[in-house]
Amino acid sequence: MDRFEWKAEYSVDDATLDAQHQEMIAIINELADQLRRPDVSATAARDVFDRLAAYVTSHFSYEEGRIADAGYPLESIAAHRAEHNKILRQVQDFEQLFESGDVAVLQQLMPFLYGEWLILHICGTDKDYVPYITGAH
Repeated sequence: MDRFEWKAEYSVDDATLDAQHQEMIAIINELADQLRRPDVSATAARDVFDRLAAYVTSHFSYEEGRIADAGYPLESIAAHRAEHNKILRQVQDFEQLFESGDVAVLQQLMPFLYGEWLILHICGTDKDYVPYITGAH
């Protein structure tokens, strides 16, 4: 799979959130590079998985606070948080399967990270809060 590159259309019009999304993309690209290697070590992949999970957890917490401060409706925040929790559980499930020796899971991991998560979440769900953080609602 090719590397994922940031595009202006992914922006949520908030410099901090955009920078965090870009950092997540960089970590995901690093994970893809590790997993693409024929001699990938479980330790190296686990280190990147762990960094990704830690960064994502921090980002999700920041994002949820940011949209709450912007006046995003509480029911929308709850739905957003539920989606965040689902994504994080899925990343952790992929990591556990990989660590258990299921290398076939890697065929599903990157399409999930690049597609379902980055494209659908950032370009879909996250775009819903843009009017609130820009004051245009």
